[in-house]
Amino acid sequence: MHLFFLDAHCDTITRIMDTKEHLYKNNYQVDIERLKTFSHPIQFFAIWTHPKFYDNPFKQTIKAINYFYEEIKKNENYIAYAGSVKDIEKNIAENKISAVLSVEGGEALEGEIEVLRTLYRLGVRCMTLTWNYQNSIGYGALEEGLEKGLTDFGIQVVKEMNALGMIIDVSHLSESGFWDVKKLSSKPFIASHSNARALCNHPRNLSDQQLKAIADVGGVVGITTYPPFLNSSGSADIEDFFIHVDYMIKRIGIDYIGLGCDFDGIPIVTKGMEDVSKLKLVCEHFEKKYGCSGAEKLLHENFLRVMKEVWTE
Repeated sequence: MHLFFLDAHCDTITRIMDTKEHLYKNNYQVDIERLKTFSHPIQFFAIWTHPKFYDNPFKQTIKAINYFYEEIKKNENYIAYAGSVKDIEKNIAENKISAVLSVEGGEALEGEIEVLRTLYRLGVRCMTLTWNYQNSIGYGALEEGLEKGLTDFGIQVVKEMNALGMIIDVSHLSESGFWDVKKLSSKPFIASHSNARALCNHPRNLSDQQLKAIADVGGVVGITTYPPFLNSSGSADIEDFFIHVDYMIKRIGIDYIGLGCDFDGIPIVTKGMEDVSKLKLVCEHFEKKYGCSGAEKLLHENFLRVMKEVWTE
């Protein structure tokens, strides 16, 4: 099997922008030098706005999007933007990394639907509705005791994302907000980087009912590498990651699970999954345990299915 994976979430762009480093080679968890050792991988690059920029989150988001495109341009022999299925097919044919642009947290919208449309025109093809706390769209997963979901504006955002062909991401969203999305969305949605709450009782993880709901609509859950989402001990190794994969396969089937590593967005790492190069171990394990066809579903086919169903271009 070719080492071909799709990872639905990393925070590398905002990390390297903060430290004025570069995408080709850096001291973090994802760079082109390591990505190009795989066969034409597909990497979602999330634009996350630190709360210190919440006085003007749209401006900060635009700066990060600009940094993304500048780094892609510098390294165009190895990587190319992908905003459509045709883009991905072209990149695969040219053996290039596909860079998908996403936004983590709807703070950037500043309560204006026109901003969502503008972000789409700028190439954003996926958005995590909230980060951990309340914004104009709804409430976050870490707001304990607040059983609140989407706002009226959030309802408008879900419908507009469906119309635009932008993937809705419910990671970080409150459980009430999750069920609002389930009720409202006419397209499959994803949880780009969330794990199973039955195995690790963290509010950022998903209940069995939520996992089943994502599967029921043809969505995908991206299993993440962050140790506090893998177990409650404060540290984890690659076997803990595989335990979550096995658990979800037993609960919802192999067609609704993928990778959402959250590289460069996590302060501590899982042993054996320290950076993107370690995904070779994941590829090998999946092929050995689930066969070539099962591994391909987990590594890229499931998320690609959602992209083909949601993207309008």
